[in-house]
Amino acid sequence: MPVYDRTTVPERVGRGTLDPELAAWLPRAPVLGADERIADARRSHRALGHGPHPPIGQVRTLVLDGPHGSLPVRAHDPRQATGAPRGALVYLHGGGWTVGTPDEFETPMRLLAEHAGITTYAVDYRLAPEAKYPVQLEECAFVVRWLVEHAAEENVDPARIALGGDSAGGNMTCALTLRFRDEGGPRLAAQAPLYPETALPFDTPAGSENRCGHYLETAGILLFAWNYLPHDVDLRDPSVSPLHADSHADLPPALLVTTGFDPLRDVGHAYAWALAEAGNDLTYVHHPNLTHGFLQFTRHSAVCARATEQVAEHLRLVIGRGATGRGATGR
Repeated sequence: MPVYDRTTVPERVGRGTLDPELAAWLPRAPVLGADERIADARRSHRALGHGPHPPIGQVRTLVLDGPHGSLPVRAHDPRQATGAPRGALVYLHGGGWTVGTPDEFETPMRLLAEHAGITTYAVDYRLAPEAKYPVQLEECAFVVRWLVEHAAEENVDPARIALGGDSAGGNMTCALTLRFRDEGGPRLAAQAPLYPETALPFDTPAGSENRCGHYLETAGILLFAWNYLPHDVDLRDPSVSPLHADSHADLPPALLVTTGFDPLRDVGHAYAWALAEAGNDLTYVHHPNLTHGFLQFTRHSAVCARATEQVAEHLRLVIGRGATGRGATGR
């Protein structure tokens, strides 16, 4: 799988041949953005949390006193604990801000923690439409700041704290990275947006050719935006559509991943270009044969499992064992 840096981002990316194992499983999989009740969508997605799960050193449930009440965070510590402070990834799960829980990301969080040698912190932020923007951003920002302040007691190196997430979580990863830059910190060691919604994708080739049948449905993104956003919010605000920020300069190193069979493919690729043109350190990976959501599909596709382990390997190089960060509060 080609890995691009800021000097080699391709002019365009597209679809290849859908992984056969994934193609065989998708007709039985839940659908993200289907025409169904929110309660039914949440119920069907529970299947993505079924085990068995890979081994891990320790799983801890933290309940923080967040800005909107109790805020659960699930921490995964790797088995290769040396006693030295570890790198850490605060992870914001996908699901259109409407579905998803840490349960459904248990396997990928374990894989990332174990293969990268880091602690992952999966944030169980409040879902829409019960909670509206900017509640989710405020809760996720709170966890990052909490971890910086409590790094010593968590045995985390504050210079090796990254922020990552997929889909809607990738959107919030990009939005918060921009916000932290503009507000003077905390300074992240890396950002890892995975198939992120950096802008609404409806006028892109990816949004057209991946309308349905590949887990995330394009029309459902309208529903998610309706659930998440109050009607007076500007859809071009960088906290909503990070692609439209006036500047993407002076951001932490980025690991950005897109997939061929994804309505968000082209807006993610455009974000890779924005980061590259602004001079940021960038690792860009495109999987033409995979769909949106591949991190959750490791039990159903060996290629999805390898792609998830590849994410972990890139994280290991930046914040994992032996990596050195640039500082959590400085520029």
